[in-house]
Amino acid sequence: MKPYTLVAFLLSGSLFLQCESAKKEDDSSTLALLALANSTASTASSATASTTCTTTFGAGVPDWIKNSFTCVTVSVSGSNYVFKTSSLPTYKSPYWGTSSSLYEAAMYSNASGTNKVNPNLIKSQNITLTIPSNNTTTSAGSVAGGAVGVATNGIALYNDAAAPGDSLSTEYYSFDASQGHPTNTGAYHYHVEPPKISNNDSALIGIALDGYLVFGKKHDTTANPSTGFTLGGTSSSTKCLVTGKDTEVPTTWAQATNYNSLKTTGTARHYHVNNGTEVNGILISGKYIGNAGTSQ
Repeated sequence: MKPYTLVAFLLSGSLFLQCESAKKEDDSSTLALLALANSTASTASSATASTTCTTTFGAGVPDWIKNSFTCVTVSVSGSNYVFKTSSLPTYKSPYWGTSSSLYEAAMYSNASGTNKVNPNLIKSQNITLTIPSNNTTTSAGSVAGGAVGVATNGIALYNDAAAPGDSLSTEYYSFDASQGHPTNTGAYHYHVEPPKISNNDSALIGIALDGYLVFGKKHDTTANPSTGFTLGGTSSSTKCLVTGKDTEVPTTWAQATNYNSLKTTGTARHYHVNNGTEVNGILISGKYIGNAGTSQ
């Protein structure tokens, strides 16, 4: 078999691997077999790379969104916020391809193994998240795959699941230096704490599909407990568990005053990154806090 034929065969095989639902990902356990495909795929840029992006806010979008999010288009539709994003990072990654101005070979350096690129390249997406603007519910169904929220830099947030037959603990080793990677459809996303936004702190990371905000591991200076956390857990174990703070967003967030002027303490529930290291720094686990909107 000719080398280029083998590459095409290997790449086409990766198309059968899927994330938990509509969004697809490669099985990182096959990375060694796909080494030839990786080196070939990385010779071309996948999408137009840029350090700038477009940010647009419609009428009625509150200041706490305007002053916190970039690289998104946000509008108000009835009782929902509608976030639209291409989920394109404005920083360097090996997943841009070697001919891109934003290409870098560096991967995330972790304590338990060596990261290697998966065979995918970043491509512009057309993601629309319809998110309740004033959710008060506290019980919801399981988190599906695909985009379950959006980060403050416009990157899609994913849950703790990986492709069928795989686990996030193996797929983790395909994360770039910013703790993100693309699916085989080019959808770049985060599963775990993104160091470009948060690093063991109380920074706002983004908003989940149920409308509740996602913060770093700490509530102000107090770490959110990790008791009861399991991958694919049956409860929303990334919900704030800091005693007396579970209905108040961190005051260290610059927009906390703007946010709380529109919310009561009863509707200010929020998430924290799970208080674990590396692969256990999950953004969203098995269940949302409240009833979720839609993602497409």
